[in-house]
Amino acid sequence: MKMTDRTEMKAQLEEMLKELQERAGRIEARLNAPGNPDWEDHTTEHEDDEVLAGIGDLANDEIQQIKAALRRIESGIYGVCSSCNKPIPRARLSVLPYTSTCVSCGG
Repeated sequence: MKMTDRTEMKAQLEEMLKELQERAGRIEARLNAPGNPDWEDHTTEHEDDEVLAGIGDLANDEIQQIKAALRRIESGIYGVCSSCNKPIPRARLSVLPYTSTCVSCGG
């Protein structure tokens, strides 16, 4: 992968990371907010919180994947499949810039 491509992907990943960290922070703040004293409203909020916690978990997983991709960029192995060591096609990286595997190895 060319240096200019890596630079562009790094900028894209850093922007994605920033947005996800902000989203995860808002989710965490919402989950840590005091509950409604009305038990019926509290029950509804609790159900919503379970869904929100799941979304937060997904965001945190994606944050970790992005950080790993940024480390791969820094180490010079970004764009190389971690399973077969073949180049990951640019089209795949455009769709899933933090992937560490090619389609054949990662699905």
